[in-house]
Amino acid sequence: GRVVNMSTGAKQEVVLFRPANFGETTKAADALRSNKAVVLNLENVDKAMARRVVDFLSGCAYALDGNIQRVATSTYIITPFNVDVVGNLKEELKNSGIY
Repeated sequence: GRVVNMSTGAKQEVVLFRPANFGETTKAADALRSNKAVVLNLENVDKAMARRVVDFLSGCAYALDGNIQRVATSTYIITPFNVDVVGNLKEELKNSGIY
């Protein structure tokens, strides 16, 4: 795993992103390029656009050595190379019968 030294006082940012159209997806990609984690909410997007957005941002994450993980039915977390997601919320929700 990668450890980030947070003793400098610098805060990490998490960007909450709910696209209204595919063109806005570059905003999430720019946040990822700036080493910010992105929480992607696609609950108000049709399936075709959701697939395009996830494919595009998966490619961005891969190119930047980041990661994308589904955390709920229409929600993903996309992290840059220097952020690790600990735990598997999807698995926990499945085990509890919610997901």
